Formats: sequence, structure tokens, C-alpha cells
Amino acid sequence: MSSTNGRDTSMQAALATAEAAASRPSPADRFNDDREGPAKRAVKLLALQLRFQKLNEYCDQAAAEIRASLERSAR
Repeated sequence: MSSTNGRDTSMQAALATAEAAASRPSPADRFNDDREGPAKRAVKLLALQLRFQKLNEYCDQAAAEIRASLERSAR
């Protein structure tokens, strides 16, 4: 397919597509979890573990209070 000025538009389109693909990050780069490094991830995971542990303790305490309340009202 040629344009009227003598330039091959299919070649230009192919080059434009190749340039666009080269400028995009690869899937490996986009989903690379190792950007921060293992030490930072370990700190984040420990913080999450502590947060979930506190949340579990709160839920256990709330459930115990609800059970006690139900037992008092049943008497």
C-alpha cells in the first residue's frame, strides 16, 4: 500500500507499532514485586501481621462480650 507521495504507509505503520511496543514496559517490569527489595517487603508484612493480630484480638473480645450479653439476657 503506497501513499500518493511515494512513501510506503504500511512500512511507516509497522515502524510506529514497533516504536510503541518498545516504549511500553515489559510484563516482567510491570509486575516486578522485587522493586522495593526483600527487606522493605518483610517490614510491610510484619506490620500487616501485627495489624491483623490486633484485629483478631478485637474481634475475639467483641464476640466474648456479645456472648456474655446474650447469656445475661437469657437468664
